[in-house]
Amino acid sequence: MKYLLTLSLVLFLSGAASAQFGLNATYRSNAAPDWQFVHFFEEEALLPASAIAIGLDYWIPLKAVRIDLLPELNFSRMSNSLDSRANTQFDNTWLSLFLNTNIYFLNLEGDCDCPTFSKSGGLLEKGLFLQLSPGATWMRNQVEAEGQSLDSDEMAFSIAAGLGLDFGLSDLLTITPFAGLRYYLPARWDSLELLQENGGIKETYLKSEESSIRQIYAGLRVGVRLQ
Repeated sequence: MKYLLTLSLVLFLSGAASAQFGLNATYRSNAAPDWQFVHFFEEEALLPASAIAIGLDYWIPLKAVRIDLLPELNFSRMSNSLDSRANTQFDNTWLSLFLNTNIYFLNLEGDCDCPTFSKSGGLLEKGLFLQLSPGATWMRNQVEAEGQSLDSDEMAFSIAAGLGLDFGLSDLLTITPFAGLRYYLPARWDSLELLQENGGIKETYLKSEESSIRQIYAGLRVGVRLQ
């Protein structure tokens, strides 16, 4: 985790005063096919619950083409429970570094080294972009069950693709709605071992402590240019 935090601080604090910073909020819905608790042959998802995530990014435009780099530090916290098992609680705290790359495929050559507001062209031509986003996420996952509590720390890697549209209100302010899909490579959730049955009911068991994760997200970014 310390390496993730160090890299993030370098990215956000080493820029020039003319840079643009962005703050975003996203709604994120998760699906993990193998994090399942089987109770009398019925599967119940042990998902990190849907949640609102908050992100802070730093705008780095490339000079030759309209491809922008926006490294982002993202935070989310989720809580969930298990309907079939009383007094079972899941708490997930995720801290992520996303290396967002915005590709303005309708206006790759552009006409100036300036924010969207001052560029020529229509709204879609100058504002629509494809976003590719590899990421690394530190996951702190907690399980409370049977009067016990167990934490586990994991590092998970992911890749995302989505679309966004810049609305340049001025050279100082840009509003951007966006949406996409993020795929996490198989990650472990070791604290789920608290749900393993020891000599209990045969038909009740944990499917797996490892699963890939598919995350659908949609959000809004506010970009502010400092100069």
